Amino acid sequence: MNFDSFDTLVIDFNGTILDDRELCVTILNEMLVMQGHEPVTLDKYLHIFTFPIIEYYRRAGFKLEPEGNENFDYLAKIFVRSFKERFPGLQIFDDAISFLESFKGKKKLILLSASEQKALESQLEHFGVLSYFDVVLGIKDIYAASKLKEAERYFEENKTDMGKVLFIGDTLHDEEVAKALGAKSIFVSRGHQHPDVLKSLGESEIFPDLMSLVK
Repeated sequence: MNFDSFDTLVIDFNGTILDDRELCVTILNEMLVMQGHEPVTLDKYLHIFTFPIIEYYRRAGFKLEPEGNENFDYLAKIFVRSFKERFPGLQIFDDAISFLESFKGKKKLILLSASEQKALESQLEHFGVLSYFDVVLGIKDIYAASKLKEAERYFEENKTDMGKVLFIGDTLHDEEVAKALGAKSIFVSRGHQHPDVLKSLGESEIFPDLMSLVK
């Protein structure tokens, strides 16, 4: 990957920098069993995960309102609480800091996540990587509907040449946001969607990890 034509990198957090998919599968399965549903395998999780999160919950087996009687707001709050409690046990990927070091001061680094803004900043601070980013963009609630609105607002306000912006993420949603804004994107395939999903439904180049982009 040649980064010379890009002056801004927009990097996803969960599944791209933060290694959290095993925890997400564990919490999902606890919630499914609690509601009387069958748990899912990691492979199934990687094939059903999507944005908005409410659609992923439906794919996982929850019978959400209005079709069913399960409440998305209730389930989302359980997930956020469980994730927050176990977050201290997580790690960022081994190559995350090396990757950020490669571009700090050379490119504008933006962290874009579907996590709530204050929680996101706290998580970045926890791992000592907050200072690497020129801008941190989260969302205003816990429901992880889309990252597009916040990204759209930021780039519009800052009159950015989107042809010089590269999005880096682990899901099709990262590509969707990039396309909607007229930017390029690439996938890192160790996160929350299976490489086969990225390959079959996405158009962006796929890399196994962050440092393979640099190499």
